[in-house]
Amino acid sequence: MGDSVSLTQITKTKSNGMSYSYWVLRWFATNGKWCSKSLGPVNKLSKRQAEKLRSQKQTELQSSPGRRNVTGAPTIKDYLEQYYANRRLELASGTLELHMQTGRYLKGFFGENTRLGNIQRADARAFKAALANGDLMFVNTKKRNLVEATVNLHIRNARKIFGIAVDDDILLFNPFDKVAGTLPVPKAWHEVTDDEFQRLMTCARAEWQLLLGLARYAALRRSEALNLPWDQIDWERSRLTVIANEEWRPKDRDFRVVPIVPELYAMLLQGFEKAHPGGSNVISPNAIVVKNLSREFTVLCKKADVVRYQKPLHTLRKTCLTRWAREYPQHVVAAWAGHSSTETTSQFYLQVSESEYVKAAGKTKKVARLIARPGISARKHKNGPNSQVNAVQALT
Repeated sequence: MGDSVSLTQITKTKSNGMSYSYWVLRWFATNGKWCSKSLGPVNKLSKRQAEKLRSQKQTELQSSPGRRNVTGAPTIKDYLEQYYANRRLELASGTLELHMQTGRYLKGFFGENTRLGNIQRADARAFKAALANGDLMFVNTKKRNLVEATVNLHIRNARKIFGIAVDDDILLFNPFDKVAGTLPVPKAWHEVTDDEFQRLMTCARAEWQLLLGLARYAALRRSEALNLPWDQIDWERSRLTVIANEEWRPKDRDFRVVPIVPELYAMLLQGFEKAHPGGSNVISPNAIVVKNLSREFTVLCKKADVVRYQKPLHTLRKTCLTRWAREYPQHVVAAWAGHSSTETTSQFYLQVSESEYVKAAGKTKKVARLIARPGISARKHKNGPNSQVNAVQALT
């Protein structure tokens, strides 16, 4: 039959005597066996619509012969091994490790000898449910449930893993393409005030001052601050550049130029004057041990009499971006933050701060004080119930 795809109307009768009809596509795979795909009931899909889908399928098989034989798809184990090898140079080591963790969950749920072509969309949804319910804890040495954000991360990774299989003509469709992530639950967020930050800086040692300053005033991520070299500081134009080097790559292979505000300029200049001769990085290597960072920050908060907040540097980065957003357009803030879109900046980083509530409520307090005056109460009885409204309108 060559590359032809046939359209057939099949009618079946139920035990109660009721009959129903549906459209089916059929074609030969490269192994000589028949393949079929149901399009849906006849009463919901016209023959014209079904014929259009048949034509699309035939065009797909003619342009991508490798897709004809889904039963020849590799096992999950074999595919993942090749996937990791192919993407080793494309992904940062941390990102690749996360994809490998997703792969371990996939093998734990589906079985490593299951062929990719046998996984359907319903199976993908069941996989997400198993992650969320903790049914795959046996995969890890640390037996703990995954939070929603982590479940969503692994679903995104799985979607990417299977998406590449589709791009490489291994699969006909991506079973994870319609598995939506859970909407993030709003969480309490702490904007670091100027007073809190100054108290932290007063009690911090020099290396920590630079680390905190780069997060607060330049919105640098932890690894970006720790790997910032002095030769990427443009003293004349007050800018710094985040760019990869031979030993380190920024997140998403990012490259960006960030302004140096006066507060940070003074800190960097002081750090440069005290830097060890021949030192290449703004923060000397091993001056801050990453695995001890959280513990050191807890100690610093106690010394500075500051309430310990979560994600120290990330919170300072968000504080910086929120302050920038008050002065600059979102596309500028996104560029300085290293985000690919303004949506990322707006959804995950820009927050409404306490100071904005205080500012907005300023007039309300004036009105409240005015209404509370004895004279206002007297005028209320003298001039009628609209006197207080008129007083408010006069202030606004």
